[in-house]
Amino acid sequence: MNMRRFTALCLVLLVACLAGQSTLYAAERKTSAPGELAVKTAFVYNFIKFVEWPQTALRTKTIRLCVLDGEGSSVLFSDLDGQEVVGRHLTVSPVQDPSEASVCDILFITAAPSIRLNSMLDAVAGHPILTIGDTAGYGRQGIMINMYLENKRVRFEINVERARSSGLRISTKLLNLAGKVYGATQAGE
Repeated sequence: MNMRRFTALCLVLLVACLAGQSTLYAAERKTSAPGELAVKTAFVYNFIKFVEWPQTALRTKTIRLCVLDGEGSSVLFSDLDGQEVVGRHLTVSPVQDPSEASVCDILFITAAPSIRLNSMLDAVAGHPILTIGDTAGYGRQGIMINMYLENKRVRFEINVERARSSGLRISTKLLNLAGKVYGATQAGE
């Protein structure tokens, strides 16, 4: 239990550091306050550290974070563009269509009608592309890591089954911090 608390404290400190450095504005996304956006950005950055891609993926020194939505949410992650994480440089790119996601390592999906969400998930199914969202219910619907608000705090849920079927492995440290975990049939990932 002490290791879990230590890991949680480390993650909280990392999030706080990145949140303090953020220059995001509420006008960039009308639905969220600047603090929430900074926390979500920090979470996305830290999620990468706890995900293992298959050997055949991530063949370059770049991790490409693609942002799919019609509201320009790639601006939310502009602070991450060029940052180094797990020994690679992170690039942030907007994508307009799920078919463009094949060149991505991470696909961030904001609120979308359920029919469109299903087509997005179908487009990346079986590929080593980490899907991340920030809409209530997305974890249960197949997004691998989904952030949601609970008591005015950003929490996250993990769909282990979907990650596993795409060849991704999510660290037990991150699974232990998740508010909800779907598809976990084993004690450890």
